[in-house]
Parts: sequence; C-alpha cells; structure tokens
Amino acid sequence: LLLDEATSALDTTSERVVQAAIDEIMQKQRRTTVTIAHRLSTIRHADKIAVVDQGVVVEQGTWDELVAIDGGKFQELANRQPAPAPDEAAVPADADDDVLITAYPSLVSSTSRTTAGAGDTALLPHSPLPPGQHFQWSGKAGAPELSVGKHDEKEWVFWRVSRLQKRGDGLLLAIGSFFSMLDGWAVPALGFAFTKLSVSLFRTDPGRIHDDVIFWAIAYVAIGFAFVPVVTCELGLFGMTGEHLTRNLRAVSIRSLVKQEIGFFDDPENSAGALTLFLGEKLTLVQAVNGEKLAVAIRQISTICFGTFLVFKYGYWQLGVVMLASAPVMAVAMGLLLVVVFGIKNPRPTGEGPQAQKNVGSLVGEVVLGIRTVASYGAERRFYEEYERTCDTQLRQATRASALTGCAVGIGKGAPVIFIGAVCYYGCILITADVEKLTANIMKMFLDPDAVADGDIQADAVTGCADAQIYELLEKFLIPVMVIFFMSIGMGAVGVIVTDSQNALSAARLLFALLSRRSRIDPTDNKGTRLRGLRGDISVQNVIFAYPAAPDHIICNGYSLEIGAGQTCALCGPSGSGKSTIINLIERFYDPISGAVFLDGVDLRNINVRWLRSQIALVGQEPVLFLG
Repeated sequence: LLLDEATSALDTTSERVVQAAIDEIMQKQRRTTVTIAHRLSTIRHADKIAVVDQGVVVEQGTWDELVAIDGGKFQELANRQPAPAPDEAAVPADADDDVLITAYPSLVSSTSRTTAGAGDTALLPHSPLPPGQHFQWSGKAGAPELSVGKHDEKEWVFWRVSRLQKRGDGLLLAIGSFFSMLDGWAVPALGFAFTKLSVSLFRTDPGRIHDDVIFWAIAYVAIGFAFVPVVTCELGLFGMTGEHLTRNLRAVSIRSLVKQEIGFFDDPENSAGALTLFLGEKLTLVQAVNGEKLAVAIRQISTICFGTFLVFKYGYWQLGVVMLASAPVMAVAMGLLLVVVFGIKNPRPTGEGPQAQKNVGSLVGEVVLGIRTVASYGAERRFYEEYERTCDTQLRQATRASALTGCAVGIGKGAPVIFIGAVCYYGCILITADVEKLTANIMKMFLDPDAVADGDIQADAVTGCADAQIYELLEKFLIPVMVIFFMSIGMGAVGVIVTDSQNALSAARLLFALLSRRSRIDPTDNKGTRLRGLRGDISVQNVIFAYPAAPDHIICNGYSLEIGAGQTCALCGPSGSGKSTIINLIERFYDPISGAVFLDGVDLRNINVRWLRSQIALVGQEPVLFLG
C-alpha cells in the first residue's frame, strides 16, 4: 500500500476520517505500506523512520530513538511542529506492521508540485526512438505541436497509410477515383462548350444560330446536372474512406500512447492538450494523404489529359503548346487571387506575427486572472506598456503582410491578363496566315468556278459563301484559350482549398514515429516474472536516479533502504529529496540509472509490470476524478 500524502488535500475533519480508515486497513490487513505524510502525528508509531537528505538516508530508527539524537535532522523537524493534539487522528500503537514515509511538514509543497529535477513532474521522455529518429513536441502558433526528427525521405508514406485503411475500402477508393476522373473532365468540357456557344453567335444563318445555341446551352446545363451526382459520389466515397482511416489511426495511436512510460507523459510538451491536438486534428490531416490527395491527383490528371486532347484536336497546336506552358503560371496567379478575394488563409501561420498574437493573449489572460494582484501592486502601467510592445510587434508583421497581400492581388489579376494578351497576339499571327490562305482560295473560286466542285473550297450550303472556314479558324483560336483558361481557374482553386500537402505528410510521419516508438517500461508487455507467495519485502540498494528533464540533478544518490514485510518506516526530508521518487520507483514508473529496487529479492525490472502494479494500492497526493 503506497500512500503519497493521502490526506494533504483534505480539511481537518475529513482528514481524520480518511486517516482513521487508512489506519484500520493497515491494522487489519497488515500490509507493507509506504506513506508520505504531511503531518508527524500520523507516523508516531511507525516501526522505522528514515530521514532523507539530498537523496541519501542519513538517519534511521523509531520515533523515540530519532528524537533523542541531539542536533539530528528528525529532532529539528519534530521541534518545528507542535505536539499532536489528543483528538488528532494517529496510527494505533498496535499497528506495528506497516511502513510509512513522511515529508517535512514545514515544507508542505510536495515534490509532485515542484519543477523538473526537484519533483516528479515536468519530465522528458527517457526512451529513445529507433535509430535516425527523435520524438519531441514544440509549441507553434499558440498550440503545441508534435515534431519528429530525421526520417527516411524515401519512405513511402502513401503505402504505409494505405495499410491502415479499413478492409473493403479499396473498392470504395476505386469507385471514387472513377468519379474523380469524370469530375476532371468537366472543367475542359465547359471551356469547349463555351467556345462553341460563342462562335455560334457569329454565324450568318439565323436557323443555324438558333440550333447551335440551343444545342450547346443544353450541353452546358447537362454538364451542370452531371456535376451533382458525380461530385456527391466522389466526395462521399473519399469522405467515408477518410473517416474509416482516421478511426483506425486514432485506435492505433491511443494503443501506442498507453504503452509509453510515465516519463513520456511527464514532459510538459506531451501534455493532455498536446496529445489531444495530435489525436483530434493532426490525425485528421493524415487521411488527406491517400484520400483527398488521391482524388485531387486523379482529377488534375484527367483535367490535363482531356483538356490537352481538346486543344490539339480542335485548336491550333502551336497555340496549345504556348497555353500549356503558361497554364502553371496562370494557376498560381488564380490561386493567389482566390486566397485574397475569398479570405482563405493558412490555418497554421508561422512567424513573428502569430507568436506575437499568442503573447498578447497570454498577457491579457494573465492580467485578467490576476487582476487583484495587479491592482494591489499598482502594476497596471507596467502591463499596459508590455501589452503595447507586444501589439507593436504584431503591427509590424501586419504591415508587411498587407504589402505582400497587395502584391499577391496585383500578380493574381495582372499575370493572366498579360499571358492572355500574349496568346491573343500569337493567335492573331496564326489566324492572319490562315486568312491570307483563305483569301487566296476565295480569289481562286472567283477565277475558277470549278474549284468549288472539286472540293478545294468549302462553300456554305445556304449562302454559297466560303465563310464556314472563318468560323473554323475562330474556333481553332478560341478553344485553346478558353479550355486552358478554365483549367487554370480549376487548378488554382484546388491548390488553395485542399489540405496543405506538407502538413499532411508531416502528420503522417509523426504518426509513424509514434507507432515506431518502443516504450522503455511497457505495461502491456506480458514478459516478466510473476512472484508466487508474495511477502512484501522491499529493498532499495544503492539507487542513483535523476529525472530525464534534469539529468545533472541527482535525486537519489546512493539511496539504500531495507523494509521488511509488514514493517513500519518513515522517511523524512525536504521537498525534492527523493521521498515520492521511491514510490515512483517501487511502482516502476521509472528505472534507476544505477542500483536496483527489489521485491522479495527479485529486481523489479525482471517482474511483469502489469502484475507488479496489480499488487500495489496507491493513494496519491491529489484526488483524481475520472469522468465517464
């Protein structure tokens, strides 16, 4: 039974009730009990009291023996506290088979509330990752982020994520990919239909104009109606597979997290908020690796392929080459314009500005929560000046951002116009050459009427004029321009709206780093000895221990202690001397750097962790309520 200041968080009345119950348990069940008490009255009848100073046991004995040592550590401690009141809860005299560990009452702050190296919290993970990797958290943009060190860049993240997909999702991905392909065809088809519709308005035959406009208008409406089921099925199927993947990722992640040793969770960067962010937000990004990214890739490939086919089939191939070369630049320009016009921002901005915004929020929160303290010290002016300096930092960043935004708008609006102007100029050169050739053919028709009959010149069936070739030339010019223009708008919008590829890949790598991390003390491991006929003898032999957060600060420095089964022992010492650390080592939350802790003569490192903890009852310093 381990009692780590079990009554420290209670009022006097409740403390007496709880202490009486603990005394009754120790008396009836005659357990080996290790207690850190904040009141000397609870250890008056302990079998053994050990005084700890700087990680070393400096005094041992009963209460009377230690009080009798002139100038001793325990005598000094006892003199600082008033004598126990008659009605104060205390351990009965016949409860002589328990072990208690107590702290200096004058230093009420327990080690679990102190900083790293002086207590039991704020620790860094101690177990290393596989070679070539490290696992750490770093705060960024006001929220803690999981970061991972060097990785194999040749690692196929896509295939590793795919292996975590739910069985049967492969068929859904295949069907979704088919609808993505259809979705990709729609954009160049709209540009082609728009060109045909526009050219129809230039014809001279009213009946032909009416028929062509009706046909291409219906085609436009049909494409719009087709968008509804195609996009619905595409997003629905990829959304289903993405949610299946996210569920599996969270399951394997939480399974890996619960296997980690306590030192991993003691790291402030591995706090509940940081891990919740990882499980809630970052894992959601991973589904974009083989869900959203796959859909976008297929859609873009089909758009480019179908658009290229239309351009080279029905337009000037020279103009198609020029437009295809300018398409990436136009897509980027459209993306920049959409970012500004629709207010689409990076959800995780980085740099001086976001950090300044974080600092402003922290400062305001600190002042508001401690407004009475601020007012009592008359520190309003000081905090106002600090707030002003922080806002000035944010102002400088916002000023630079405004200039960059204006530049982005200018590029987004000007670049497409420049390229379209250049393409139109080149198209005019091509059309001029064909018009000259058409003029020569018309002159030939006047000079040689038989040329029409020979099929060298195609005349209009109604008017008898050769204007049909003029419409063909106009289509050959407009189709490359309009098709690639529509493609650029679509690709630019996708580039802005879809999840950032780098964030998705980074989240996937972080996930695999977590899954690859092997816990130094795995409570789910079935290896290890299970003792039969457990007695409860505890032996601490030459233990040297320092928390990973402060490896230079030795908590236990040659710590040795023998506790027989059913004995009562008390450890005294200031905060940070290693009292709670012994409980942590007995529970095997951590392993000592040197030396060992034995249970019935067996090294705890050779005992099954789950079985060991199932034999121990622990009452901590602070009450913890589990909701659910």
